[in-house]
Amino acid sequence: MVASAMAVGLVAACSSGSSSDGGGGSSGGMLRVGVVASTISTLGAYSNLRSQDFYVRNAAMFEPLAHRTKDGGYQWALATGITHNKDNTEWTVKLRPNVKFHDGSAFSADDVIAVFQRVLDKKNALIERNYIDFIDPKGIEKVDDLTVKFKMPKPFGAFQFAVTNSNIIFDRKGSKPEQAIGTGPFMLSKFTPGRETEVKRFDGYWGPKAKLDKVRVISFKSVEASTNALIGRQIDASTNILQTSLPTIEKTPGLKVMKSDNVLKVSINMRVDKPPFTDVRVRQAMQLIMNRKLALTNAFDGLGVLANDHMGIDSCLPNVPQREQNLPQAKKLLAAAGKSDLTIDLETAANKPGMLQLVQILAEEAKKIGVTINVKKMELGAYLEKWGQRTFYTGYDTRLYMEAVDETTSTDDAFNHQHWHDPEFESLAKKLYATSDAQEQCEIQKRMKKIEYERGGSILAASNPAVSVYSSKVHGLVPDFPSGNLYDFGKVTIDQ
Repeated sequence: MVASAMAVGLVAACSSGSSSDGGGGSSGGMLRVGVVASTISTLGAYSNLRSQDFYVRNAAMFEPLAHRTKDGGYQWALATGITHNKDNTEWTVKLRPNVKFHDGSAFSADDVIAVFQRVLDKKNALIERNYIDFIDPKGIEKVDDLTVKFKMPKPFGAFQFAVTNSNIIFDRKGSKPEQAIGTGPFMLSKFTPGRETEVKRFDGYWGPKAKLDKVRVISFKSVEASTNALIGRQIDASTNILQTSLPTIEKTPGLKVMKSDNVLKVSINMRVDKPPFTDVRVRQAMQLIMNRKLALTNAFDGLGVLANDHMGIDSCLPNVPQREQNLPQAKKLLAAAGKSDLTIDLETAANKPGMLQLVQILAEEAKKIGVTINVKKMELGAYLEKWGQRTFYTGYDTRLYMEAVDETTSTDDAFNHQHWHDPEFESLAKKLYATSDAQEQCEIQKRMKKIEYERGGSILAASNPAVSVYSSKVHGLVPDFPSGNLYDFGKVTIDQ
């Protein structure tokens, strides 16, 4: 993420906006993209061991049924339409004809069914099952090579939203993960675990062919390393930029800046089934300790807006006041909970810009009322290995609300990593997913967000744009929706 100073200082050295300019650049060449990623990395469309390199290469090699758009619609990819019966118990997916896999074989209903069966198989314990576990595997039927029918055990109005999740992507039936046989605009060229992935243009792609010859995704252990590589011209683009280096970037000729919408929420999370966070008063105290205005200014350099302790991109907002720091009330709540002299570790991988500064602000503010928070910075791989087991920890959220709710209501620790179960919230979630009426969904979301605000397990202090810095030689980059990251390289060109 980028400092607010960039807003006034970019004119001469850099430019900012929602996308990189479309002029210049010719076909061919290789784009080098830097990511902060775990040193433990596996290849394939599906893995529960994932960091940013996983998402970037998957977006190049594999495709979902459709891409969601900012206006709430869909840009069709491997599907061309999804329809349903009157009571939302039967949904039909029409697939795009003449789509080829990277090995030249035809994409068909068999591949779609194979992926859904794999994701739904509880033995595989895949994260994506959480998004589609309303589907009965026995109710998936092949109508013909380009048509799949889903028969629901009960009405499910959010079917189209759920199955177009960007992580539900399609590889060839029967292929091995290390083959990475998808339908995307790029195909696997080479892979070095924990270091880099190289993909090359797939000339058999069903849509407009990519202009680049290759994209190399290079993994770094920290934002410091990726920032230095960008300034040193070892990479051409990155969304992982060290904020303290932004003054240097501003003065560096040949670098440009691109901002997404306010889609990123860096979170501080509390596991609610472990002391001291089993007591809602302790959770509320932590939320009141956070100085949100200071966090927005110092951790995120004023770029973004204040957030209010609920998940998802900010729309369908509840009628609740903006939470502000209140140290006397926080102290009173902790005393009532018997935790006045609380000492606790807060673990972070600091893998998002502003994340480390955010937890440090919380720790400094807590000292003012006698609470000790020990910030523990960890290597990303080690941090992710015990995801869902930590008590006080950081994360980030770039999801649309209905997608975030899926994880929050899950009984699986890896999905519902806060272990938060609220009967009223979960009852509303069932109603949210049963209807396909957008206005009704919005009203239900407002009620659910109010519950999160009152008794949830997260501190969400600000909503921020994701900010990318890239070489002025690069043209055609756009921020992904809703993540804001650099995932779409299909229209990108680079000066030779």
